[in-house]
Amino acid sequence: MLFIGLAIGAIVLQILLNSFYQSEQQQQQDRLTKIQSDAVLRVETGVNVYSTVISSLRAYIENSETFPSEIELQHFLHDLVKDINFKDSIVVSWVDTNQYFKYVVTPNQIDPAHLKGINVASFRPDFEIQKLNSLMQQNNISLFDPINLREGWAGFPFNFSARNKQGKILGYIAPVLNVKYLLDYTYKGGHDSLFVHRFSFGNNIEFDREVVYDGTIIHNKKRDEEYYKNFNLKESDFIYTDLNLYGLKLRIGTAYKHPQTSKTYLGIITYIWFTLLCAFIFITMFQYLKNNQLYALLQSANKDVAYKNQQLEANLLKIQILIKEIHHRVKNNMQIISSLLNMQRNDQKNDSVVAALDESKRRIQSMALVHQKLYETEDLSHIKLKEYIGQLVDSVESTLTQNTIAPIKNIDVPNDWVFNIDTMIPLGLILNELITNSYKYAFETNKENIISVSISQKESHFQLIYSDNGTGIPDDIDFKNSGTLGLELIHILTEQLEGKIEYKKTKLSSFIIEFKKVIK
Repeated sequence: MLFIGLAIGAIVLQILLNSFYQSEQQQQQDRLTKIQSDAVLRVETGVNVYSTVISSLRAYIENSETFPSEIELQHFLHDLVKDINFKDSIVVSWVDTNQYFKYVVTPNQIDPAHLKGINVASFRPDFEIQKLNSLMQQNNISLFDPINLREGWAGFPFNFSARNKQGKILGYIAPVLNVKYLLDYTYKGGHDSLFVHRFSFGNNIEFDREVVYDGTIIHNKKRDEEYYKNFNLKESDFIYTDLNLYGLKLRIGTAYKHPQTSKTYLGIITYIWFTLLCAFIFITMFQYLKNNQLYALLQSANKDVAYKNQQLEANLLKIQILIKEIHHRVKNNMQIISSLLNMQRNDQKNDSVVAALDESKRRIQSMALVHQKLYETEDLSHIKLKEYIGQLVDSVESTLTQNTIAPIKNIDVPNDWVFNIDTMIPLGLILNELITNSYKYAFETNKENIISVSISQKESHFQLIYSDNGTGIPDDIDFKNSGTLGLELIHILTEQLEGKIEYKKTKLSSFIIEFKKVIK
């Protein structure tokens, strides 16, 4: 039964592959048709944009009180196309009734190819001269065959009769647009890597974005890399659309750059897959039996791993207890040092020595608070920042004022921020110095006192803004070189945190410190 099922599966696979190949060929043809339609639409759109510019030129000339000079026409042309990105890819000539160039302008240049005074008949065939002579008597706009311009590029010439406001025929106006500008529209669909376009007019005279292949002199040294003859294509590879644009019969062809072939390899891969599937079925049956044996071994191994995990968890718990004990003992030792300093303080009569001992005691307490917070946390490595700052302010307040001064405390720090001990100790010492200075020098008992601490993140660094409403540092003292131990300590600790410090005094006296987390 297994072999019969596999044989039926092979037949079904072949039917599906044949259907896939037919669908793939139809998709390729539909895609080529769509790209062809897009190219035609883009050419028509480009010609319409250009014809709008030509119509504006003609309206400007016919409605001018006097026939415009070359400077006037250039200014008008510049303003007309400045938002269309023509640059100098459009040239406008006035040719008189004797076929002599009166002037030639581009949006930014005058007579760049030195055509003024030259007779058109000297380089254009007789049938075109006759057609242009006839055009002078008409009142319509005509699109002539693309030509190779002396300006160095191929152009589409639109021509219309030149008349003044009184209707007198003065020759004709010959605006010429760079073929590259127009044909670039066909390459803006994002399909250049797969498709190529072929452009021709008249008796199958071909052109691309750089050259018109009509046998005339080619002034452009550039060549279009997308010219269809650069690819190995047959006539049958193209689909064509004929356009009639202002009297010019234009033909546009589109083909795949490289002929599309059916994915015959897919059938080979499918049958290889089918063969592998058959092998997989047999191997699976064999493996199923073997897995039953391995399952028993795996259960035994899992029991061993579970036992070892229990041992590791027990060891981890012991390590956590030891680390907590270390933080607790460090905090206790700092409390002992603080008590010793307090005893030493009681034996001193010199006020300067007493003040120095008090400062040292408060600094030790700020570090002891770090270890106390670590002892209280679960992960033993990070401290809740906002909670620490609040307790530090309360600690300084109780030691300096015995809570006789109760300032308004604004602590603007995210509740979930945590810092490690390497960052928290220098940051705590900085805050201790700033808070101590506020209580000692800024706050008064007969006014409303304010203390503000905010910490925010700015890209790769943090910003601490500490403010109070005291009088601040006197203007004659440079806070960077004040000579006081407290400010000098703040500068040293800020450098440890790879930061910088700034002091501002407005309504509030503020220290702005930028710092980074210490990562080890």
